[in-house]
Amino acid sequence: MSPLFFLQEKGYSQDSFRLVESIPAETVLNSSKLENTFDVWTELVENAQRSIDIETFYFADKDSTSFNHIITSLKTASGRGVKIRIIVDSSFYASNDKSVDALEGIENIEIRKIPMRNISGGVMHAKFFIVDGESVFAGSQNFDWRALMHIHEIGAVIKNRRMAETFSEIFEADWKLCEGNLYGFSNMKMNSLVNRENPVRLNDRDFGEIEIYTAVSPFGYVVDGLNFELEELLRIINSSEESLKIQIYSYSTKDRSSEGFFAIDSALRNAAARGVKIMMLLPDWATKPVAIDAIKDLSIVPNISIKISSIPLHSSGFIPYARVDHTKYFVSDNDISWISTTNWERNYFYNSRNVSLVVKNKEVNTKLSGVFDISWDSPYSEFVDVNKQYEEVKRK
Repeated sequence: MSPLFFLQEKGYSQDSFRLVESIPAETVLNSSKLENTFDVWTELVENAQRSIDIETFYFADKDSTSFNHIITSLKTASGRGVKIRIIVDSSFYASNDKSVDALEGIENIEIRKIPMRNISGGVMHAKFFIVDGESVFAGSQNFDWRALMHIHEIGAVIKNRRMAETFSEIFEADWKLCEGNLYGFSNMKMNSLVNRENPVRLNDRDFGEIEIYTAVSPFGYVVDGLNFELEELLRIINSSEESLKIQIYSYSTKDRSSEGFFAIDSALRNAAARGVKIMMLLPDWATKPVAIDAIKDLSIVPNISIKISSIPLHSSGFIPYARVDHTKYFVSDNDISWISTTNWERNYFYNSRNVSLVVKNKEVNTKLSGVFDISWDSPYSEFVDVNKQYEEVKRK
């Protein structure tokens, strides 16, 4: 009897890793051929048998959209007995879209709102969910109809019980924080910790052998034993030898305080100085007044090239908070990939809940590098012009 047959007979299924992408409609960014977010989310929700735990910034639904189907699928799952728990950010909910209310009061669905502003001064900015204690989705995709149809996003699905248990520990810690239970958070006991020293190793049918672990923010609210995102981010940049391809939603060296935030900026400059070729792609939303000077300054450093992408309007007209590259990933050399919910500003590391996946695998690196190249070479991207007066982009 083969090992795989034995596992299947015992009710276990083979571990796997999948890259997931959202492509803005009516663009030429779809040649990567990665799996589509809507298809993957639908599959995970519709195949759930016992539980779905969702931790996300917010819900934003709209009738007759693909996300409306996801809402319906969650309701259907609860109807067949799947226990669903949802965490959203309380401050964002208070002043913005309340689509999560469509799931309120339904049997087998429980919703909590986490007061991250009161806890750590930030927001619940993570975007992940866990299905049946064995599969995890994490990425830049908010639970927003626009994230499925009109925004460029990157995420991943890991089918592995150890990884699912680690994300479940994060979820359980934040579930307690929703009720102000700081004692419960500080006394969390990790049962199957996945970190840099103890990564998940799996053999995927398409990607081969993969090594993967997670890192978490904010500083001070990282479950004991997990890696802090900023430390891991800097470690990877500092270890890069040849190249970095970075596609990130925002970049700033200015903080709400007067101290500034230069850790990433310094690491990139140091990497460039030792010969690492750095390519960075930012959306036009990143060219806000508080950030553009730092972006221009970085763009003139030898070995660093920066482009700005502008996704064109949809044929239906202007869509608020859409038509943007919202991805948060980078690839280092030819074997390390970083897939995240985190923007590159101090607040996201020190005040807001975020999670990242660190993946060691040449084929994953190649696939994400291909995604980057498509956007970099697209008609929507152009090099930063240090002499240009960038106007802040209309979002709403």
